[in-house]
Amino acid sequence: MKLRVFIDTNIFIYAFEYPESNSAKVINLLNKAEIEAIISEQVVNEVIKYFERYHNLELARYFRRYMLEACILVRRDSVLDIMKEYENQIKDKDLEQLAAVKRLGVKYLLAYDRDFEKFEEYVTPKEFIKIMKMKTAESDY
Repeated sequence: MKLRVFIDTNIFIYAFEYPESNSAKVINLLNKAEIEAIISEQVVNEVIKYFERYHNLELARYFRRYMLEACILVRRDSVLDIMKEYENQIKDKDLEQLAAVKRLGVKYLLAYDRDFEKFEEYVTPKEFIKIMKMKTAESDY
């Protein structure tokens, strides 16, 4: 059984912008089907907005298609009850991601975001690459 992880927005962005990063190594594991990735609607929307703004619509559409084909999408309406439970413990922008992790019992929430630090599931891309017993890049992301 593959290791199931939640991949936050910034992992997709850093993987594209910094091809030698730990985030790129994470996405490479996904591409080789060595991990199973969970994402939320929030992640899809944030990635699309980023690529539309800083690159172009074509690349944004490519990423949307890639994420929906390569990852398991957790719909926002399926985690609303858990979002209520954690709403005062984390910023609204991160609430859906945390709720998806909690709903599915995912062991690792991969992100480069201090807002997740107080939750046991949070690991940076560099920490995850170490967990996978791979050589890390110098950066944390």
